[in-house]
Amino acid sequence: MVLCRLSLLCLLVLVGCTGLGTTPPTQSSLPNVPPTVALPLPLPTVVPTLPPTSTPLASTPTPIPPTPLPQPVVLAPTYSEEILFLRGGSLVAIDPSSNQERVLANNVRDVAIDPTGRHIAVASNQIISLIDRSSGAAQTLVSGRIAYGLSWAPDGLTLAYAAAPQPPTLPFDWMQWSNWCATATVYLIDLPTLNELTIGSGCDPVFASDGRRLAFATSPSAQPSSLNFPGQTNAIRLVNRAGANAWDLATANGSTGLGYLVYRPTWLPDAKMVAYQRFFGYQALVDLNLTMITDSSGGTENPTLIGTGWLRPPAFSPDGRYVASVEYNFSDARGFSGYDVWSFALVELVGQRSEASPSGNLTLLGQLVTKLPRITSAAWSPNGNNLVVLAPANWNPTDNPNDPLYSFTTPGELWLLSSGGQPQQTVNSNVDYASPLIWAYEGLVTAQMGSAMIRYPANWQLSPVTNNGELVATGNGRFIGRRTVANPALLNGSTWMQTVSDWVSVTQANQPYQMPDGSYLATFTGQAADGSSIGGAARFDTTTIIISYASASAWPNERAFGIGLAFAAQ
Repeated sequence: MVLCRLSLLCLLVLVGCTGLGTTPPTQSSLPNVPPTVALPLPLPTVVPTLPPTSTPLASTPTPIPPTPLPQPVVLAPTYSEEILFLRGGSLVAIDPSSNQERVLANNVRDVAIDPTGRHIAVASNQIISLIDRSSGAAQTLVSGRIAYGLSWAPDGLTLAYAAAPQPPTLPFDWMQWSNWCATATVYLIDLPTLNELTIGSGCDPVFASDGRRLAFATSPSAQPSSLNFPGQTNAIRLVNRAGANAWDLATANGSTGLGYLVYRPTWLPDAKMVAYQRFFGYQALVDLNLTMITDSSGGTENPTLIGTGWLRPPAFSPDGRYVASVEYNFSDARGFSGYDVWSFALVELVGQRSEASPSGNLTLLGQLVTKLPRITSAAWSPNGNNLVVLAPANWNPTDNPNDPLYSFTTPGELWLLSSGGQPQQTVNSNVDYASPLIWAYEGLVTAQMGSAMIRYPANWQLSPVTNNGELVATGNGRFIGRRTVANPALLNGSTWMQTVSDWVSVTQANQPYQMPDGSYLATFTGQAADGSSIGGAARFDTTTIIISYASASAWPNERAFGIGLAFAAQ
């Protein structure tokens, strides 16, 4: 057993020594078996699993809102409709809806308000002042002149007036008017420059609603026999705004047919016709007058009213349908005086009528609506629905006009009449005897954006701003728009309409003429953007155009206000 183990150990040692020798070993004679070649097997195709991705939706860019345009600052009117009158020589304004009063000026001789109601011209002592109706601020326009008979151009840039060495004696009669007008001179003053233009000898100047023409009464140049004042021979003269192209629309020379004088011209609202008073003198116990209406280009006179004594200027309703007349029968054969020698008449200018006159029946234009005794002054409301008149204190409209009940000249009271002349109610008292009356527009809304600005009535609507430098307001078929023009070369007489073709389509336009402020004004007819027929005015300068229009039927009578709005804009 021990021997067996020892033999095995020796064998292991021998085997181990053989593996460590330097002589290569002798190969054993093992069978020659060819090697087994492993054929390459195709590897499986591995498709990598990508992480899931979401399918993108169609790309919708986020809209960038447009930068909002600045909107204008809107200022409400600062005053309501007001009736202007004199009390103790001071100019007082009363709101007829609230009866609130305010004093605007003192020592007033005459007063006139511009067509938009923003500015009041006042003649007092030897100055003419301009009063801002909103602030009450006053500016002296003319000094060293005794003025009376103030009249505004519709654009508010020029004021006409007459001035004489001595103040007029009011209320006028034949002698007092003749003495005033014989020594008076008519002037125009441009407000932007304060430059004055002398028109000529005369008085009673009044602008047409187109602003291009002026009517006035020339000074009487003859003295009737047996009288000690120059009360005969003159004319109603028309001139353009430059004082040129003068011609006489009507004349008087003391003859039976033409009378002694023509005086107090008044343009109808559409500026196509002119009314005036023709004085024939003493006939059949009265001093006879006829209110005449004639075409402004000349033609046949149309007598409309027979009056006695001396007549105030005819007062036309805003639509030109009615004319109101106030007469002062200073030579009353009954010996009456005070309020008893005054009367009021209202005529609708439709058809004809016949009335008796000292020379027989006379065919007159229009239908007599009413007559009221003891009325010394009258004025229409801006909308034409009412008149305001001045009557004696405690006036009873039904009192017999042939009884001397109101022979005093103390302060009276204001009454409202319907458009048909029917007395409705009293408004105020303590109004100077024979005071002038004006019913003024309420204040305008102001819309302002930087240097751009428009003004418009409170019942209009302001449109949202869609373009820089553009402001628009509309109401009742009326329009006021202001635009900054990128190409100033278009702002001329032949191409200005291209700059507002989205507002108006111009069919016919008058040649623009330059205004005292350097801008240009043209009137036109055409169509609005909705295709309706319109009439309007365009005002433009080197960078800006302003359009004001109304319907074709309304524009002729509203021209003065429409032009006024164009010049109230900036």
